[in-house]
Amino acid sequence: MLFSDKKLIKTNEAHKKLLNLIKYYNMSQKINPTSLKLGILQLWNFNLPKYGKQFQNYKRRIQIYKYICYYVKHVLRSHKLLLNKINIRCINQQVLITVSLFCLQPNFNLLNKNFLLNTIFNWLRTPLILHFYQTFSLNSSSFLLSNYITYLIKEKNLSAKKLLQQVYLLLKSQSKNPKLVYTISGVRIVNLKGFKIQFSGCFEASRSQMAKIIKCNFGSVPLTKLNGFIDYSSNTVFTKFGTCGLKIWLFYEFKSF
Repeated sequence: MLFSDKKLIKTNEAHKKLLNLIKYYNMSQKINPTSLKLGILQLWNFNLPKYGKQFQNYKRRIQIYKYICYYVKHVLRSHKLLLNKINIRCINQQVLITVSLFCLQPNFNLLNKNFLLNTIFNWLRTPLILHFYQTFSLNSSSFLLSNYITYLIKEKNLSAKKLLQQVYLLLKSQSKNPKLVYTISGVRIVNLKGFKIQFSGCFEASRSQMAKIIKCNFGSVPLTKLNGFIDYSSNTVFTKFGTCGLKIWLFYEFKSF
């Protein structure tokens, strides 16, 4: 084989490696960032074990979980409260429901737990235990931030640019607040090092019928790096101008205990 042929083969191999890297980068931009880190660092946000061979029980549990989430979210919003996280567990023939919420007003009235318990009990027909916990930081989860942005759009009637500016200043001021997360190696402490928020769709009055994209970001926002914790959430928001897609990325760095 001639020397030029060897050089050509090496060039082709380098070109293939470059194409594979570009393909990997493009795929990592399209998929859920949490899925990219599953098994390496992060865990599933939703985990419902199945026991036995009957699928109907599994299907019914998923439906009940969905109904409870929608119902609790609706009740909280009517009391000027936002849902952050809900956890449902079955322990000793009882259902334990833990709800983490964020208060939009400094003074709020406590929820009527008996009314909630009676409604959920009609679905489950099992004893219930319900606990509420208050969250004081909006950057505790991307899901909470998504609910907060949806609330500002529907209730405050803010434009997309003013809304992103308000959320940008709020997240930037809370970037140093620590947070506990669950990983495959146990509980870790993280700090917010960057975030990215993107609107896509019809969110303002315009003669053009084409969808628009507006985004804002702060700090380091590496989507392809595996060292770090990413909290991702996507939601569809219905405005008076049309449908709008909302995507939120929160990037955290690990801190030692």
